[in-house]
Amino acid sequence: MHAGSHRDRLGPRSAVPTSPWITRGLRYIEQPAVAANRLGVSLRGVNAQRTLSVLVRITSLFVTICVAATAQDEPGAAPRPNLVPASSFEAPAAEVTQTWRARSWNGHDAASWTICSPGRTSERCARITSKDGADAAWTTTVKVQPNARYQLSGWIKTRGVRGALGALLNIQNMPEVKTNAVNGDTDWTRVSTVFYATTSQLEINCLFGGWGRSTGEAYYDDVSLTRADDPPASNHASIAIDADAPTKPYSRMIFGGFLEHFGRQVYGGVFEPGSPLADDDGFRLDVIAALKELRCPIVRWPGGCYVSGYRWESGVGRARAPTDDMAWGVIEPNSFGTDEFVALCRRVGWQPYVCNNAGNGTIQEMRNWVEYCNGTSGQYAALRAANGHDEPLGVRIWSIGNENWGSHEIGYKPIETWAPFVLEAAKAMKAVDPTIQLSAAALPSREWSLPLLKEAGAYLDFVSIHSYWLPLWQVQETPDYLTCIGYSEQPEQQIADFVDVLEESGYRGKIKIAFDEWCLRGWHHPGFPRKSVQDYEDPEVRALIQARDKNDIASQYTMADALFSASFLNACLRHSDDVAMANIAPIVNTRGPLFVHPDGVVRRTHFHALAMYANYLQPRVAQLTRTAPELRAGVPVIDAVATVDATGHRWAVALVNRHPAAPVPCTLRLGDAPLAGTYDAQLLTADSPDAYNDIEAPDRVTPKSARVAFEDGTTMLPPHSLTIVEISR
Repeated sequence: MHAGSHRDRLGPRSAVPTSPWITRGLRYIEQPAVAANRLGVSLRGVNAQRTLSVLVRITSLFVTICVAATAQDEPGAAPRPNLVPASSFEAPAAEVTQTWRARSWNGHDAASWTICSPGRTSERCARITSKDGADAAWTTTVKVQPNARYQLSGWIKTRGVRGALGALLNIQNMPEVKTNAVNGDTDWTRVSTVFYATTSQLEINCLFGGWGRSTGEAYYDDVSLTRADDPPASNHASIAIDADAPTKPYSRMIFGGFLEHFGRQVYGGVFEPGSPLADDDGFRLDVIAALKELRCPIVRWPGGCYVSGYRWESGVGRARAPTDDMAWGVIEPNSFGTDEFVALCRRVGWQPYVCNNAGNGTIQEMRNWVEYCNGTSGQYAALRAANGHDEPLGVRIWSIGNENWGSHEIGYKPIETWAPFVLEAAKAMKAVDPTIQLSAAALPSREWSLPLLKEAGAYLDFVSIHSYWLPLWQVQETPDYLTCIGYSEQPEQQIADFVDVLEESGYRGKIKIAFDEWCLRGWHHPGFPRKSVQDYEDPEVRALIQARDKNDIASQYTMADALFSASFLNACLRHSDDVAMANIAPIVNTRGPLFVHPDGVVRRTHFHALAMYANYLQPRVAQLTRTAPELRAGVPVIDAVATVDATGHRWAVALVNRHPAAPVPCTLRLGDAPLAGTYDAQLLTADSPDAYNDIEAPDRVTPKSARVAFEDGTTMLPPHSLTIVEISR
């Protein structure tokens, strides 16, 4: 835990050098703090509250002394060695290229890699240029210590860099680690980021482009990777709720879900004809009952990468033939299609959100699907009636495409093609039903979204963005709790950055963000997605598909997943003016909150976090100020959001303690006064930050009703916990 203080998202921070004083001190504090936690949660009466107050003050005083001692104990440290070979490119070009290699992902023939002069401070630097656009890099490999903290930095100069992210440094095998990008025409600019290594070897890129093509010239010099200290511990957090400030409503669609024809999400998940747990229509009754607990208002279907090769007409009617699922390399039986999806939505209480095939599909197919679902006349409305549905299905929200910005997608389209395609698709779909709402696939960047909105913004209600913070697509890893929780503030920053894009476009307020795929962990699908029909008997294909079962390993889904999910929802709630929808991806199996097996279900840790938010929060968001020490650089140990009903009398405050092992004293002020007394609460925690639920122990992590005591506004939040406190005024 960092001794610096985090005030709101942009507040001041400070740091104190690492010291064994803190480690030794916390060892002595730990047991009394745990006792205080138990008092605060389970005991009642004056003695318990006094004991809690005394222990909180002792904890605060002791750690303050430790921090002061630390400042005197470590006057300074020697510079850390730079682990990057040929970091300034000063060796002869032939030697530099032995340690740095040119690589590209797109536009190889349009890119040029050179070692040129002059450098920033010496003779040489590295350069990448492209007139027609490239996604390219100079790359080197260094060995590091897993779970250690590092700083990646360097200097970048640009000339006319446009498109994609631009010029930056990143880690190829940890793609979430990247510096700020440099664009346009700039002199030498320092870029830097701090991160924890999740592997023993890092591929460092001097990147040009990044998830798309850039044009122009970029120069790189003095690239550095050095060890960074783990920040030491501090103790106290405070939350001040402004009870007099205006509150704002939020959209319950942020509690949405996503279902794709991938693995056992549909078949063997929500739909399993012949199962003794299924009804006559094939829907798993135990799954439906569990999903109702989430109070999920909207679910997106059928994909995902799958939809970019999906022909919806293959999934309706009585005579359905299997088809090839090119994206995922399997045969699609088509027994679960549009009618079944809408029927499932009605059973569970979901609003159907249908994603159209903008990959190898046509605009005509898109408008026909709208007519099938919503039309009252025409060929496809008649087809629906012939399939047993005289009345329209009433699909109100549609998405144009899925990730068509990516070269991994069937029917990849650059923005120059995508923006006019979206415009024409939107016109055709709304011509059938002018009342529908539309989203369109986008990258959350200026370079992609501004042209899209300029061209098609008048027809859109949402912009669809996706993010998975652990990129486990090709390599299955299980990062530790702190590595996972270190991503907790990134959704907030991503949303804030994209709000700036909406503001610049002139559509802020009219067009909302649909974060319609999100999850801490990326789905594991090595060797896929693909764009052609596979040989289903090929041993390599079969082995790659079988490797997807690693998504089911129960021990991956720890308290980190629960608390990251809470923090994600907090970010959406804080930006409720702009975020109208968020869909956990997926909702069933793979990385989803509900694991379904032939004999029942397991509610993973993040199931409970999502259910707590959907069931216990009040309908309006209040303003608050958070002041908290940092667990890691940029990651406050406490996260919080306050909600209130329309009368202003009933409050629900969600408090997240991200610390893996230490209770954290937290002071809560509601209006002018510190909170005092004992309140009902819902508490989600576990005996370990690595605790998980599985078939053998499905209730190891489960929320509990509690009574939480506040003395002079302060309570002790248990380690790795989510607490929702219910307050009446």
